[in-house]
Amino acid sequence: MLKLYNTLTRTKEDFAPLKKNTVKMYTCGPTVYNHIHIGNYSTYLFSDLLKRYLNYTGYKVKDVMNITDVDDKTIKGSITAGKTLTDFTAQYEKMFYNDLKLINILPAKKNPRATRYIKQIVKFIKKLEENGYAYQTADGSVYFDISEFKTYGQLANLDNQNLKADAGGRMASDEYQKDNYGDFALWKAYTAADGDIKWKSPWGYGRPGWHIECSAMIMKLLGDQIDIHIGGEDLVFPHHQNEIAQTEAVTGKPFVKYWLHRAHLKVDDQKMSKSLGNFLLLNDLAKTKAGLMAFRYLIVTSHYRQPLNFTMDSLQAAAEGLNKVYHFIDRLTATRGDDSKIDETLNYLEENNRQFAAAMDDDLNTPQAIAALFSLINLLNKIIDQNLIGSKSVKLILKHLKKQDKVWAFIFSRKSLDPLFQRQIETLITERNTCRTKKDFTAADKIREQLLSMGVEIQDEGSDTKWSVK
Repeated sequence: MLKLYNTLTRTKEDFAPLKKNTVKMYTCGPTVYNHIHIGNYSTYLFSDLLKRYLNYTGYKVKDVMNITDVDDKTIKGSITAGKTLTDFTAQYEKMFYNDLKLINILPAKKNPRATRYIKQIVKFIKKLEENGYAYQTADGSVYFDISEFKTYGQLANLDNQNLKADAGGRMASDEYQKDNYGDFALWKAYTAADGDIKWKSPWGYGRPGWHIECSAMIMKLLGDQIDIHIGGEDLVFPHHQNEIAQTEAVTGKPFVKYWLHRAHLKVDDQKMSKSLGNFLLLNDLAKTKAGLMAFRYLIVTSHYRQPLNFTMDSLQAAAEGLNKVYHFIDRLTATRGDDSKIDETLNYLEENNRQFAAAMDDDLNTPQAIAALFSLINLLNKIIDQNLIGSKSVKLILKHLKKQDKVWAFIFSRKSLDPLFQRQIETLITERNTCRTKKDFTAADKIREQLLSMGVEIQDEGSDTKWSVK
């Protein structure tokens, strides 16, 4: 039976959805004010892994991943760029969807944009007022009174009594730090700093606070209660804690059965930030020799609750592990043995199925699951060495791997180069050919060296250049 670590209870629990065969799952999606960095994608890859495994084990997953298109950051960004909020956020939303395809993340059933749920948000806040959890301030803003919610702080393991004693201030910013407590904004009154971004409400013109958006969209699309809520561990407090408070204050029911959080992704042992120059995008990884499938491999084969230190060396090591899988498939499909050990092969496959299920059922223990896959590959390679795997065995093994790859989604992804990597190669070759035409052979040789460092070999045939990846 599948066991998952619940952040709320801090224990591994048997997974039993509210409805027998259907799982309602929500993942906190991106705030579309800039390019999405690889730390965010590590959370989305974890969400994708869980969804794929739930599908693999027979569950029907009804999942939602939101798009935050109105908050402090998107408003400031759109005004600075001189664009409407819709046009400003749409460009980053489009890039996000393209990135998901590049790393084989399955699309969610729904990707709601917060600006399309203003009516539901206003209705939600009115209900909080009626239930005595919200109050309006002199400027027309509306805040949630955390002192009225008796278990506030439980998700983040904070002392509720101290919170009550310390509270009294109001947190107007959409995001605040773990050592700051206070009533949080549900509706923000319009100010000149918002430009023309505003909506009409019973409290005057303004716009929603960040936290209320997720609760309103979940209730509209998934109902009062859901099975799984996913996010990065940085969202435990305040965002997810505030979601619990405002939702349960409206419904009077437990909001989420299982809270799951992906641990931090660091870069070279530091928190990712633009100021440190370690703010990495998928586009940056696509330009490396390792490629994007190596990034997927690195993330999903690391345990989601363990912090991961990303380095270019770790990405290259992941690429080497992935290449071992690809090399095995090459050997397997080329073998022409006699199938005399088909029964032994079947036993290996059945044992691997048991090992894979046992590992994944233990809170998605992917390091153990991938170790089992390599153990299988080693055993099968020995049989291939003896020339004792024939066409029937090959079909069985490929069927086994394709079934497991519905979860991994990297075993059979070597159909072509990552599009961004291929584009960069072609751009460099064009630049090199221009240098050759101008007889600037020094510059042309430097580009050849750059291509070689990326694992790309080139061959000049007159004015044309052919290339291949080593």
